[in-house]
Amino acid sequence: AGHTNTFKGFDVSFNVSLSRYTSFRVGGPADVLAIPERVDTLVALLKTARTARVPVTVLGGGTNTLVTDSGIRGLVIVLTGLKTTPEFAAKKDQIRLTAMAGEKLGKLCRMSAEKGYAGLEWAAGIPGTLGGAIMMNAGSHGSDMAAIVGSVDILNPDTLEINTLNAGDLNFSYRSLDLGGRIILSATLQLTPAAADRVKAAFETNLKAKNTSQPVSKASGGCFFKNPSPDKPAGLLIEQAGLKGTTYGGAMVSDLHANFIINHDNADCSDITTLAANVQERVFEKFNIKLEAEVKTIGD
Repeated sequence: AGHTNTFKGFDVSFNVSLSRYTSFRVGGPADVLAIPERVDTLVALLKTARTARVPVTVLGGGTNTLVTDSGIRGLVIVLTGLKTTPEFAAKKDQIRLTAMAGEKLGKLCRMSAEKGYAGLEWAAGIPGTLGGAIMMNAGSHGSDMAAIVGSVDILNPDTLEINTLNAGDLNFSYRSLDLGGRIILSATLQLTPAAADRVKAAFETNLKAKNTSQPVSKASGGCFFKNPSPDKPAGLLIEQAGLKGTTYGGAMVSDLHANFIINHDNADCSDITTLAANVQERVFEKFNIKLEAEVKTIGD
């Protein structure tokens, strides 16, 4: 009853399974779930939670996240509702694309390609939101978000202040951006006008490559492990360790791309984490290389 009173007047739901909010389709319940559509609602939720001392967890598209079977205590805020019409503005010989954090990266990628703006075509077919892609410095085909982010508007959940950080203030690293717990609200990406047919062709090629080499139709969290080095991609090591197609419970190492662990048959989170640990162990035994998870596991 405590939570019900605390969040009175907000559009929230209680004791909701998080499995439908993650691409793995696993995860226990959130005590309270909110999907705000406006920044001021998000701020009000954070303020209310802080006053009532309710812990807060923020999720984007849930495409790089595993939620444990016991779920998440307190308030879970899913940012996929934070969307407005993306804006393209020409500035000198650059195009600035501004969009809210909840916007799908794939949509922005397609829109840019259709307009003939280069810089984002490597992201064709990558799932998830713009905010999440920046937080994990998503990348493919030799490029990443760090190469194109011009600025981000961020919200400090403690002070509730909103600030703009320019590219130079962002310490991106491989598959990571450390914002110290601050929440991305929107971002500006720097693109370049190019020959529309060339950008579109690159976009289509990348999309096709992804769709044929990765199990995109299966429930997964994308690449599970970080690549130890460019010449030793995790998928290759896992494949060479003979692990393609191995299963544990309902989880399976994809036989299409070995760096994908898929929810192949009603897996729960512990099936996936156990299989991942088995993969790490086998790869370490064979190659003396410690694979580090790219997928984040959250929850109790």
